Amino acid sequence: MTSTKPLRLFVLGATGGTGRELVQQALERRHHVTAFVRAPHKMREPHDGLTVVQGDLLDVKALGAALTGHDAVVSTVGPPGPRRTTITHDSARATVAAMEATGVRRLLILGVAMLFEDAGVIATVLRKTLLRYVAGDSSAMELVVRASPLDWTIVRPPRLTAGPRTERYDVAEDRLPTGTGGTAKISRADVAHFLLSEAEAPLHVRRVVGIAYPNRKRARATPAHGSANT
Repeated sequence: MTSTKPLRLFVLGATGGTGRELVQQALERRHHVTAFVRAPHKMREPHDGLTVVQGDLLDVKALGAALTGHDAVVSTVGPPGPRRTTITHDSARATVAAMEATGVRRLLILGVAMLFEDAGVIATVLRKTLLRYVAGDSSAMELVVRASPLDWTIVRPPRLTAGPRTERYDVAEDRLPTGTGGTAKISRADVAHFLLSEAEAPLHVRRVVGIAYPNRKRARATPAHGSANT
């Protein structure tokens, strides 16, 4: 269910695949969006309800100046690849500090599903080998967020696709939804849909959430926000 009034959303990672979907869907739902980005030229064309602010994701002072008056922060910041990085952790640390300084309390932030113990054998192997830096960076981010006094929700999607928004996915707290396992996937569009739905109607405050499409062998999923199989 959509919020009864438009929200003022502060979006980090707005030029990435999931971030672009998030901004587009938020504007379609008539929310007011502030996209805080390094490269404004990568943003979509001007749109009523969209404000683009150029800034450094790690600059606490700049973040705080732009944050004031927003209802929620939604971060889709993630590493550009498997190489060594601390961008997710460093960005979260700056974001949390700016939010505490400005009094903005609601934070929705993307993690990675391979941190779940039930993510499957392939995810476990990747977490320890090819994607060890991504996993380490995301794990460090979660420690910062969990230790904060904010009203946070960490969303851990599995393999992301460029598929359409279906609004039909399963949700579970502290694990991947039942029956998804190592084959789990979800489109960036549906991840954005869940983030917006959770911003509008918080159901998972201070919880880690797994989201994924149901296994094809299982019964067809029901609309996901509010259909958690916890």
